[in-house]
Amino acid sequence: MSEAAEPLVLPAYPQGYRLQTRRLQLRALAEGDAPGLWPLVSDNRLTPFLAWEPHRSPEETGNMVAALAEAQQAGKGFHWVASHDGQIVGLVSLIDVRRRHRCWTLNRAELAYWIGLPYQGQGYATEAAAAVAEFGFARLQLHKIRVYHAADNPASGRTIEKLGFRFVGEEKEAFQKDGVWRHLRHFELLVSELPQTPLHAMRPPE
Repeated sequence: MSEAAEPLVLPAYPQGYRLQTRRLQLRALAEGDAPGLWPLVSDNRLTPFLAWEPHRSPEETGNMVAALAEAQQAGKGFHWVASHDGQIVGLVSLIDVRRRHRCWTLNRAELAYWIGLPYQGQGYATEAAAAVAEFGFARLQLHKIRVYHAADNPASGRTIEKLGFRFVGEEKEAFQKDGVWRHLRHFELLVSELPQTPLHAMRPPE
């Protein structure tokens, strides 16, 4: 899989972002998803290691969904709702999308994901993240995908290891939340490394 020289044409929104895995349906985040997300994002057990706080109102969730959907249509970030049997179980994203810096070509993004508390421990994060990462390389012409997890959140680290991302290093006291400085473990994957990873074997059906 090589990077195309032609200018990137993003998939049509929202239909071009539909993905199917063995158990999950993934589609572009849309404003109608706010009611299904609200019970998950308002659970304070979900967010200790995330970069946001539990939502305090359905309106807050609606505003978040609208902002993310707008960013996706502008190519600034890509967000998928993951559903199982019609029930929203989580969200997977490619964020911090960077195409160029001055004369450098970057074509990289960060993989981010969360699964609601009632649905954790079933492998949904690995399954959904694999499909999104594969899509990022194949359809969004990414050269590199990065992913991070807090050092004291080993469950998230196990998901990354299952995907085959390469460990880069640990950043000491990378962020503070709730008065505690936490270390951040960095991983990355190049498009050229994809065929040698478990992630490649998890690719969604055509």
